[in-house]
Amino acid sequence: MTTKKGVLIFALLFIAFYVLIYVVPTVSDIFQQTYIAEYGTLDVSYETDCIFVRGESLYKAPSAGSVDRKVNAGDLMRPGSLIATVGGKEMYNNESGIVSYYYDGFEDKITPDKLADIKKSFFDEFKEGPGVQDAVSGNAESSNVIFKIVDRSKWYLVCWLDSKDAERFTEGSRITVDFKDGNSVKMSVYSASKDEKQTKIVLSCDRYYESFDRYRVKECSVIYSSNSGIIVNTDSICKKDGQTGVYVIDKFGKANFTPVLVYATNGNKSVVARNYFYDSEGYPVETVKNYVEILKKPKQ
Repeated sequence: MTTKKGVLIFALLFIAFYVLIYVVPTVSDIFQQTYIAEYGTLDVSYETDCIFVRGESLYKAPSAGSVDRKVNAGDLMRPGSLIATVGGKEMYNNESGIVSYYYDGFEDKITPDKLADIKKSFFDEFKEGPGVQDAVSGNAESSNVIFKIVDRSKWYLVCWLDSKDAERFTEGSRITVDFKDGNSVKMSVYSASKDEKQTKIVLSCDRYYESFDRYRVKECSVIYSSNSGIIVNTDSICKKDGQTGVYVIDKFGKANFTPVLVYATNGNKSVVARNYFYDSEGYPVETVKNYVEILKKPKQ
């Protein structure tokens, strides 16, 4: 009986140790949320309303009459070109530029030489006005707007960002603006200046954008950077022994700390190096790969 009792105790202890070593960690892992990280591109961007600033001249009907447009919107014309006739009277442009059939009444107020005078209060002023309108294309009355000539050689966007975010925008740096209409344009930071609690950012561009004459105010996505790599949840990134990393789940269900190099973050998501990166001393460091399983929020 003593021998059988000893064997039973040994068996029970063996089972207890087995459960403690293998079963308990597995069960506890069920409550640890994970996800599959994939390769992708992460944009660090800011959604903000922008003011379009252009050099532009309005041309108004010299008298009442029927309007006959001679050129298409968006055409680049030299000075002295026949743009339209009103009641048979010919109308020519005085400067080179893009022909536009949109206007809003701010053509002589929001201009490149008045960039420093543009205030955030303009958004409210614009909302109270009639907005962007179509130039007359049928029968015009005297002084109706017939067309506009817009300087395409250089134009600007003005926006306001929280000062902390605006620290990234230094004069001369290149950024991308997504106009949310299927178009995006590379622009340069023309200036950045404190304006009350925010920073006023002026962006400049010398590239043609087909709709740049149609807007005065538009919500845009100002993209500071665009980086490709493994996309991870920012909450997954932690520190261990001074090293930045994430916990990767191996095929046995064990969470292993893996160093990462963070390229950029937009808050909830971050993009990190894939496969390997070089440390401060130039040595390669193995890091996360595509489709690895990562612990969503490790305990610090």
